[in-house]
Amino acid sequence: MDIFLPKVKEPNYFSEVDSPKSEDFEQPKLDETYHSKIINSKEIYDSLYQNANDNQLKGDTSPSYLWDKNTAKKLFNHNPKAKIIISLRHPIDRAYSHYIMNYYTGVDKSKTFIEALNSKKNEMWGSCNQYKEMSRYFEQVKEYYTVFPKDQIKIIVYEDWTKNIQNEIIEIFKFLNLNTNDEIEINQVNSNKIKPLKKVALLNILRQNKIKSMIKKVLNQDRVDTLKSFFFNDDKEIEKLDSISRDELSQEFKKEIKMLSDLTQIDFITKWN
Repeated sequence: MDIFLPKVKEPNYFSEVDSPKSEDFEQPKLDETYHSKIINSKEIYDSLYQNANDNQLKGDTSPSYLWDKNTAKKLFNHNPKAKIIISLRHPIDRAYSHYIMNYYTGVDKSKTFIEALNSKKNEMWGSCNQYKEMSRYFEQVKEYYTVFPKDQIKIIVYEDWTKNIQNEIIEIFKFLNLNTNDEIEINQVNSNKIKPLKKVALLNILRQNKIKSMIKKVLNQDRVDTLKSFFFNDDKEIEKLDSISRDELSQEFKKEIKMLSDLTQIDFITKWN
């Protein structure tokens, strides 16, 4: 038995999210790969798994399922035997990393993280800036513990994952009742680097549906890769959050982390100290 994952990495079918990009709602072509779509049709969602066989577990890796408070119930109604895997990173690191990604891709214009935290909130999934809100894991995880049996929920601690990926993968395989004797090939990337955008305004124009379609028709993949390199700088080390801001946020998340530890019986207080 193995795992089947569709060519749409994040279908977002069981969550109620929105996006400023109209192409996110377009029906995916079955022979193409997509990072994210917002699929509202059961027929289209089911078609993503039409090539899966009976001996495969079917997976859906949409992060919005943790954020949306109604998703747990929808997933349970769809399949009460579903197994839920939740990956949690230190809430401050997750929030800051989210901001850095948005800043360097031109989504967030705030010059500093603190400025971004105090800015007007945007709930659009594709350009969401609710950095602290999305890092408040307790209520999000609690929804799953309320709906699903505990033995159907696996919490992955991001910091444990980065220290020993092989061991964490084996634990996931055990949780899914998969063969742990198979050789596991791991391709790591540097998570501390990001490709900042050089020309945000022009890129936003090229992201429009008609322009994107035209580019795909007239350029081969090598040309597309060259075009991407035009917009992105070389890998850049991510600057760290200053200690004063981090200490202030640590106090703010202290109670939240304690409640999460009690709920999951995982010592996040120590892991995230």
